[in-house]
Amino acid sequence: MEKYNDTYQLFRDMLGETAVNKIYDNLHGSSIYFPSRLYSKDYVRFKIQENMDRLTVRELSRLTGYSERSVRRIISEINDK
Repeated sequence: MEKYNDTYQLFRDMLGETAVNKIYDNLHGSSIYFPSRLYSKDYVRFKIQENMDRLTVRELSRLTGYSERSVRRIISEINDK
């Protein structure tokens, strides 16, 4: 028998019981959306600009989670400035 409901059990398994209690105390009853992209657009642009001279488009794509086409577009925008 599990102590927590499914979602809270998942958080407990990943983060521990203290974190689950904090999440519950601060967010219970809320609907939370987790975007598929972890990083902000500004951060992705910064990482691409920082690494575009030493990493391939494929490597930049893996680093940022963006498609190769999007990485090429961002590089083009950076170069046009």
